[in-house]
Amino acid sequence: MTGNKTDYTRDNFLWNMIGSVLYALATILLVRLTRQAAGTGAGADFNIALKTGQILLTVGYFEIRPFQVTDVKGEYQFQDYFSLRILTCALMAVSGFLFPWLTGEEGTRFLLFFLLCLYKLMDGAADVFEGEFQKNGRMDLAGKSVAFRTVLSVAVYAAAVLVTKDVVFSVCLMVLAAAAGVLLFNVLLIGAFARPRFSFDRKRLKRLVGSTALLFVGSVLCLYIFNASVYAVDEVYRGSEAALADVRYAYACLFMPTSVINLASGFLFKPVLTTLASHYAQGRLKEFAGLSGKLLGGVLLITGAALAGGAMIGLPVLSAVYGFHLNGYLAELEILILGGGFNAAGIVLYYVMTVMRRQREILIGYGIVTAATLAVSAAAVQRFGLMGAAVSYCGVMAFETAVFGGMAWIAYRRRKREGAAGYEND
Repeated sequence: MTGNKTDYTRDNFLWNMIGSVLYALATILLVRLTRQAAGTGAGADFNIALKTGQILLTVGYFEIRPFQVTDVKGEYQFQDYFSLRILTCALMAVSGFLFPWLTGEEGTRFLLFFLLCLYKLMDGAADVFEGEFQKNGRMDLAGKSVAFRTVLSVAVYAAAVLVTKDVVFSVCLMVLAAAAGVLLFNVLLIGAFARPRFSFDRKRLKRLVGSTALLFVGSVLCLYIFNASVYAVDEVYRGSEAALADVRYAYACLFMPTSVINLASGFLFKPVLTTLASHYAQGRLKEFAGLSGKLLGGVLLITGAALAGGAMIGLPVLSAVYGFHLNGYLAELEILILGGGFNAAGIVLYYVMTVMRRQREILIGYGIVTAATLAVSAAAVQRFGLMGAAVSYCGVMAFETAVFGGMAWIAYRRRKREGAAGYEND
């Protein structure tokens, strides 16, 4: 038994890393393939549509998984999480049509926004299965699921877009490939852990929605905060001129390392979320605080390494990866990397507060940071261009970390005073 557990611990880390890396590289590859096949303008449009799909994915996720994998007391069954995910994915599909329609997108951009929302919807469908794998100590299966689905869908898109040069048609095939990946991996394996049956028990679903709704609203605000500078650049530099498309594409390239820091930080905290929840639920507050501190320390080390790497080889590597010259943007890159570090720290603190079941404080925190983001992002880009976008992003992320750090510390001290006796009831 001990040997198997050790093997799973190693495999959990390895496959979480492999799946996460492939998932992150997929975005880079998809944008570059689109630009190579259809031009810089198409690449920029694809990038903003894919980011929008990622934001709408929060509707599909409904922040169920953080609650699911930290539900160490078994408050809900898999059938509850599965049933709610069906409803949220249906809502996401509707949102994927309404969003581009309400924002005035037309023609190819409208289709891209809708289709890439459907592509991201497959991540939402798979996520509830992967959450159950993780909860049962088999995060390696979750990582394999992400890897399998990502490789399959990207390979199909690459072959289609390079042969046909038709981005919309190729995205249609990519959506079908991603759906096949969910069926061939997640649905087939879940039977070893739980029964994926529908259970629309109104009382239980209502209670589960109540447990995750505040986290969901917070996650929507979180993604807006993260992408606000990207949208501001897209709005300010949107137009038919090639020079404007180049600026938008350049910022998309420079922004990529912020996601890489999140990715690397995820290697640290995702495999230990259930352990973190167990420490807190069982009243081991010293271990809980120590593990939280180690996660934040890991983020600090990763950010330092990313800043050093960015200064030495960042621009040449990004230029080679995206096939686009980025000379002269080193200051913006370093500021964005620093902001990515603050964002990763904020995410760790978000999970710490989720384990502590401080949903209300999380929503309040994101509300405060969103107000600051609305106040500075667009104005900074209009006045200072890409440097303004980078500085506004970094400043907002630093503010977010400070807000959540303060809230987490207050909640921890309060719990410590009240005694270590399980989860607090909100």
